[in-house]
Amino acid sequence: AAKVIQRPWYAIWKSKRLMNIVTEIAGRMDWDYDGLHVIRGWKAQNKQMYPNLDADTSPEALVDKVPKLIKQPMRNLYIATNEPFYNYFDKLRSYFHVHLLDDYKELWSNTSEWYNETTTLSGGRPVPFDAYMRVIVDTEVFYRAKTQVETFNNLTRDCKDGINTCNL
Repeated sequence: AAKVIQRPWYAIWKSKRLMNIVTEIAGRMDWDYDGLHVIRGWKAQNKQMYPNLDADTSPEALVDKVPKLIKQPMRNLYIATNEPFYNYFDKLRSYFHVHLLDDYKELWSNTSEWYNETTTLSGGRPVPFDAYMRVIVDTEVFYRAKTQVETFNNLTRDCKDGINTCNL
């Protein structure tokens, strides 16, 4: 599909409209939050390439590891993730004020400024807030966190690009 559909990254990546959403999310947490980046999805299912990822990012493992990495309890914790199940991180709610991208859906809903601006720019056609845009916003909010806990640096022993690919 990438050879057929060319995404206009120059128009999307760090566009003013997406960065406005990032600013609004960070602002709602008073710009005082920690970030947790949890990669799951197909990588967690691929036990051959990532043998430990699923177990290392399970709710139980996160409850064991994250409070040790973010020592101040009940801080705002923004979780950037591709985990499709909203309640997956519920166990962390006993330790932190957990925020996920879906908590801010109204920022790109059909009544939002983003929706109105992008619809106008596209000649009246609504622009879906797709997976590419979700990744951009999630990543940018995560980068602004005071403490950043990453999947492959802090949570798992697996290498980012699969088994035996870690730089020694």
